[in-house]
Amino acid sequence: MHFVNWQRDIMISNIEGQKVVIKRNKTVKNIHEHLLVFMFTFMSFILLHPCSPLKTGKFILLNEGFSSRSELEKIGIPTPKLIKIDQETIVEEYVEGGDLYAYLKNSDDFGIVQQVGSITRTLHDSGACFIDNKAQNYLVRNSEIYRTDLGLIQNKATEFMKSLDIGIFLASLLDLESTKYKKIEEEFLEGYTRKIKSSRSIPYLSIIIRNIASLVLAANHKNLAKNLLSKSDIQ
Repeated sequence: MHFVNWQRDIMISNIEGQKVVIKRNKTVKNIHEHLLVFMFTFMSFILLHPCSPLKTGKFILLNEGFSSRSELEKIGIPTPKLIKIDQETIVEEYVEGGDLYAYLKNSDDFGIVQQVGSITRTLHDSGACFIDNKAQNYLVRNSEIYRTDLGLIQNKATEFMKSLDIGIFLASLLDLESTKYKKIEEEFLEGYTRKIKSSRSIPYLSIIIRNIASLVLAANHKNLAKNLLSKSDIQ
């Protein structure tokens, strides 16, 4: 699950001497979107925080577009440079450090995760949520974080949706070695709670969503079991 893009096929290419990432819609993209909307709505009801269905379709394309990225940059959320976008294809600059999951699996640079916590809190404080906030949607370049796959951003920030962002991010890393995961969680929470002007606690559904989502996102179930049984710093 870690390396499957649910919407698009991804390839690396060169355009006029520039290395780029080309994302083309899968033939089952619409089916996957409907399934995701159903799962999101179903989980919100199960956790007693019912939400209206996610906005998808044309909103996904708008979220990926030039204007949306410009607005994110203005509030301090870096994204890869967009080169081209249409109904079927997105072309972005290639970010050479790869995705954050792979980076953390092979590195002890845990401090970089504070940037993710800060980015997540920044979006929440702006009144929006990522929804698909897994580590594979963050790219690394020279110890700087860039957020990619922006299509599911919703202009709402309910308790459930904020918990979803935090829970899915942590769930996507919950199958790493236990001492490594513990440090990652600490750094993320530090970045999230340190953000300007606000000392509100972590949204309380985060740990529940983390545990549920990890059953789908985890690849190493031995590490997952250890981390699920360990005490979390999420309050």
